[in-house]
Amino acid sequence: MDRPRCAGSLAVALSVLAACSRSPSVDWSAPENFFAAEESQETDDGARLEFHSLVDAPAAKVYAALADLEHYASFVDGVTESVLVGTENDVKIIQITQSVIGRQSHARVRWTLHPQDLKLEFETLQSDQNYNDGSFAVTPSPDGKRCYVVSVYRVKWKGAPQNVPLGVLEAATRESYEKAAQSVKRRALS
Repeated sequence: MDRPRCAGSLAVALSVLAACSRSPSVDWSAPENFFAAEESQETDDGARLEFHSLVDAPAAKVYAALADLEHYASFVDGVTESVLVGTENDVKIIQITQSVIGRQSHARVRWTLHPQDLKLEFETLQSDQNYNDGSFAVTPSPDGKRCYVVSVYRVKWKGAPQNVPLGVLEAATRESYEKAAQSVKRRALS
């Protein structure tokens, strides 16, 4: 009697594990959309923003552009400086200057690259404005011609300007995100 219950529990556990490891459900026939889905919520120390983008460019090329961190200033709109200041294995430390909520922001950011998974994670180590942590995960389409990018930003109110209303932060981040996404796509297709 214990054996069937145990086998049933194992089957449920395996199906949950399989569901968690699957790629996002994507309508690959839909038109390109940098905001296929988006979500924002206030947190105790700031906000969490998430954007899903269906991009008309191959996943490997989009990932390569995203991972070309030290050259962002040469191809990402809004970034005026991106300098590699340290590296170890799949971790890069970048000094970056970019426009954030209409102001120039200078930050030192640690990026962890996961090329086998087409994923990047980032953490702000030092900033004269807000601290952002997050990730980019790229999923290839079945035909390899397109990709789906899930971008997550966790904004922390450690720097100035503090306590920006969520709506203002969301609108400014959305605008910057769209410019950056178009820049990354152009780089991927060049």
